[in-house]
Amino acid sequence: MTAIFSATTVSTNGMRTGRLFRRDTGLSCMVAFDRTLLAGPVEHAVDVRRACEAIVAAGPEAVLLSPGVLKSCGDLFADSGAPRVVLRIDYPMVGDFTLAGEEHHRMIATPAQAQAMGADAVVMCLISGYDDPRREADNLEAVAEAAHQCEAIGLPMIVEAVVWGSREGGRLDAERIARVARIGAELGADLIKAQFTGSPEDMQALAQSCPVPVLVLGGAAMNDDAALARFTRDALDNGARGVIFGRNAWQRESVTQGIERLVGIVHKYGGK
Repeated sequence: MTAIFSATTVSTNGMRTGRLFRRDTGLSCMVAFDRTLLAGPVEHAVDVRRACEAIVAAGPEAVLLSPGVLKSCGDLFADSGAPRVVLRIDYPMVGDFTLAGEEHHRMIATPAQAQAMGADAVVMCLISGYDDPRREADNLEAVAEAAHQCEAIGLPMIVEAVVWGSREGGRLDAERIARVARIGAELGADLIKAQFTGSPEDMQALAQSCPVPVLVLGGAAMNDDAALARFTRDALDNGARGVIFGRNAWQRESVTQGIERLVGIVHKYGGK
């Protein structure tokens, strides 16, 4: 398996980004446990520490967290064998996460603050289709500024490039996804977290048109392990370099076993 970065890559960002992937497979299985920042105490995540313990025990490459959860559960990651920490540094108020009746985007931490807390990387959204185009411009500016700050301190940045805005009308349009993913990469993202339509052809087009590795998000819980396995392998077999699943990883009764199965699917051992 080809490494994520060549031996001649010397940037700090590149070295640290490579730590989010397994060398033997060149892939990454991350768990997104930042939904509670946006949606509150959802099912299977009411007890934050218990959920984090179950996620860490499964051994994914990294876990996405909010600043507050990292502050309260940071000891779970204070081990050489623990998953890497990816910290969410923005708050996208769109769709189900709209609090004020309008769509907004706000930063909740700086890259330097995230690094000081112990984060190995940061994540923030670039959302296509805000109800007010000026907010889309503000979001784009915030991503660009954060990318500059991350580059300056050698901290990897994942841009969650998604078509969530109300003007997108809930459509999962492959061309729109590829467009916002490419924009995120050109703004300076080290990795892109993107939606997957389920079509192999769409995944190939997305991966080929994005100059940085693409990891796919899982969306709503499928409650079907066989369907989730097909979805995962279809993405990986057609250009995705990993997954960043949230509810499809931890919103279940047997969290650790479910994530262990997912890790196996990503890295092609057992659990198929």
